Amino acid sequence: MKSNILLVALLALTACAGAEITTPPVMIVPKVPANAVGVDVYAKDRARGNPVPRFRGQKTVQVRTRGKGESSSHTELSGVPCTMDSGLYSASFVTPANIVVPDYGPNSPALFVRCVVAERSGSATVTAINMTAQQRQSSAAGTGLLGAIIIGAVAAAHNNPEKDDFAYPAINVTLR
Repeated sequence: MKSNILLVALLALTACAGAEITTPPVMIVPKVPANAVGVDVYAKDRARGNPVPRFRGQKTVQVRTRGKGESSSHTELSGVPCTMDSGLYSASFVTPANIVVPDYGPNSPALFVRCVVAERSGSATVTAINMTAQQRQSSAAGTGLLGAIIIGAVAAAHNNPEKDDFAYPAINVTLR
């Protein structure tokens, strides 16, 4: 009985897994290349002493597309051309893809992704998530009401967006 439940759970997880991303990561293109060094779009402004966001390195954002496939079921679609725009940088790619973006912590811009194929299109916008705060909240969830209140109060007191880790969630664009 236990093996049947385990098999069903594994099959469900496999069905949710996306297509393997076999293409190399796509680098962003700065809107003002003269101000950038690599993916850091503020590098030259920072060197001049301008008050711009601190560069924390780079992150990879996964982008996938979903829609009705050949069997009319909702499935992952591969080979869909897309563009990403943040206002500071952009990228063009084909899904599924990993996009390399700069990490500016709490000052990371929202990402807008638009995908178009044949007569179908879709878009999605995501913002960077405070992963440190999210991890603290997850830790508090299993401690009961009183524990969650105490851990929540301690976490709020230690919340520091300048030191916390931020990341973008995976982006899923549904084509209609």
